[in-house]
Amino acid sequence: MAQDLASATAAYRSAQSAVDAAKAQVRTSQDALRQARRDLGEAIVAEARAGTRMRDLVAATGLSREWIRTLLRQAGVEPD
Repeated sequence: MAQDLASATAAYRSAQSAVDAAKAQVRTSQDALRQARRDLGEAIVAEARAGTRMRDLVAATGLSREWIRTLLRQAGVEPD
């Protein structure tokens, strides 16, 4: 019986460790996504200020016109 308890305990700890590692990876991925979103927003604003047309921004990013307009307005740039 002690062997079964030891095996079950080891399996539980292993599974818990895997869950903790997965949670850490999710946090890391979410942080990377937030940074990528900020970088993309800054790049879109810079392109708009440089005169890139809305339709070209939409084509290059695949984002909706409304999302880009909102982003530009938040940065103080009036979209066309």
